[in-house]
Amino acid sequence: MNDEKHETLASSIEFKIMAGALAALSTFVVQKLIRAGWKQITGQEPPDPDDPEASTVSAVAWVAASAVGVAVVQVLARRMAANRYASLGRKQTPTQ
Repeated sequence: MNDEKHETLASSIEFKIMAGALAALSTFVVQKLIRAGWKQITGQEPPDPDDPEASTVSAVAWVAASAVGVAVVQVLARRMAANRYASLGRKQTPTQ
């Protein structure tokens, strides 16, 4: 393996580790915040979407809020990792 290809592979793995760790941590935090926000707004624990006793509206609202929150934080985490990667002097963020 030539040096350039080895450096690209190492950079790609380094970026994936950095982006993955940041996304995992931020996802954990945002899930806690969404749960606390739901409880603060509704005064109740979030519904279990699989519970037939829970209203469909509240179950769908909970799933939507969770999905949007997690998706947004994952995009932000990946962008933060890409910016950090660039600030370390890397020319281009690995795409895969």
